[in-house]
Order: sequence, then C-alpha cells, then structure tokens
Amino acid sequence: MSQDLQDLPPTAPDWCIIPAAHRKQVMDWSLVLTSQKIPTEIQSFPEGQAPYGLKIHQHDLDRAEEAIRRYQSENKRWSWQKPIPASGFTFHGAALLWCLVLCIFAWIGWEFRPQVQLAGMLKSQEVLTQGAWWQTVTAVMLHADIGHLASNASTGLIVLGLAMGRFGAGPGLLAAFVCGVWGNFFGLWVHEAPYRGLGASGMVMGALGMLGPHAFHLLKTHRQAGRMILGGILAVCILFSFWGLSPDSDIAAHLGGFVCGLSLGALLSLVPEKELHAWRLNFLCSVLLATMIVWAWRMALTGGRPFDWRAFI
Repeated sequence: MSQDLQDLPPTAPDWCIIPAAHRKQVMDWSLVLTSQKIPTEIQSFPEGQAPYGLKIHQHDLDRAEEAIRRYQSENKRWSWQKPIPASGFTFHGAALLWCLVLCIFAWIGWEFRPQVQLAGMLKSQEVLTQGAWWQTVTAVMLHADIGHLASNASTGLIVLGLAMGRFGAGPGLLAAFVCGVWGNFFGLWVHEAPYRGLGASGMVMGALGMLGPHAFHLLKTHRQAGRMILGGILAVCILFSFWGLSPDSDIAAHLGGFVCGLSLGALLSLVPEKELHAWRLNFLCSVLLATMIVWAWRMALTGGRPFDWRAFI
C-alpha cells in the first residue's frame, strides 16, 4: 500500500497519506483506524489520481496499513472490478458480458437466422451508393467463423476489461465501440469497392489504443509524465504490431480503430477518474450504446422501412 503513495500533494515530513479510491472507502478506513486509536484525518484531492486519502503520522503507517489489510481480508465482497497487482490497472469483469453478446450474435448469424449475418455485414456498395451507414455499426458485432470470434473474444476480454476498469464500464465500452465503427469507416475509405467487412477487431484495437495514453492527465503535474505516456504508447504500438498487422486481417479497420483509441484514451484521461466511474455517466453511456445498436440493427433488418418482427420469427 505504501508504494501507492504518489500523485498526491506534498505533506510535512512527519505525515504521510494513504490513498483511497472513493469516499465510502476512505470513511470506512477512517473508522477502522479510529477504532485502533490511530489518529487520522480525511483529505480530499479532486484533481489527483486518488480522489481521497487518510493523513496519518509516519510512525503509525505500519500499524495503519496492517489494520486496513486485516479489515479488507475480513470484509471481502465480490466486485466486477479487480485490481491487478503492481500494474496500476483495474480489470472490469463486465467485459465478459460483451464477449457473451458477441457469441450470441455469432450463433444467431451462423445457425439461427443467416439473413441477420447478411443484413449486418459491411458492404461498401450499399454504404456508399444507398446510404446504408448503419452497417458500420452492425458489422462490429458479427464474425466470419469460430476462429475469428475466438480471437476477438479472447483478446477483447483482456483489453476491454482493462479499458473499462480505467475509464469506467460505460464510457470505456462506448468509446471502444466508437473506435470499431470508425475503423469500419476508415476501411471504406482505404479499400477499393467492392469491399466487405465484419468483426469486432477494430473495437478491440481501439480498446488497446485507449490504454496507451491513460496517464495523459499527469502531463501538467508530474515531471516524468512525458516518459510515462510515451512508454505506454510505445507498449500498445508494439502489441498492435503483433495483433493488428496480420496479412490475413483487415489492417485498415485495425489501424483506424487503434488510432481512434489513442485519441479517445487521451481525451478520457483528462476527465477525473471519479467522474468516469460515477453511476450516472456509466448509465448514460450504456443507454447511448444500446440505443445506437438497436437503431442500427433496426435499419439493417428493414433497410429503413417500418420494422416487421414476423419476418424474422
């Protein structure tokens, strides 16, 4: 815990700060330390990476950390979010639900209603000549075969889980999905017609790109921030070279999604992490994503005409 004492305002030599992720956590820890007769004072850092902290005497640090560790071990609760030791990242398990959604759409398109696969696939001639823009959205949720799905689901579970843990479940998933849509638009621009595309790989590469500049918000307050940001971007670029440049894949869609992810990751990192994880923003982003998907599929299955569910039952 003591190695996490960073990114916080300087204190007097006899004092130190134990960072806390949210208000409830710092209140609980304060009660724990008070019960152990350890003097403590709650601090607030709205602009810091850790929004709250406990100010304690340096000579009480070991006792305080031990009391907090004991409290946490005795009050373990299941959570979607799991901190990854020694990395600074948190994995959000809700990414598994998105992978499950992709599997359901794959089953529908392959086995149950093949016309869904055909209607949602990105077809350049229909997009460019008939204005079927919704195919750039629906294509993100479809896959050509089991190998294609397995690759995107396994890699996506990791990078989406990390992106959602850093930027919030709703904002992170919505931003990654936008990257996938932008990747499809970029593919339309790069490839000559006729061009067909489908798959969530642009979305996965977008989530990967978002992780690169995740520390962008430290640029104005930390001397080593530039090195940290550059290191993060270089790391995701190396991973992109392994995952996104396969000759058999749609490199244009991958590149478009990845570059979009770098941009959105830098922008989202400027928003305080506490606000990104606020339930109102997460709810709003989830509603926006669901609305985008439902509207796009309605357009895809009807060609813009009034929808008749009986045709697909």
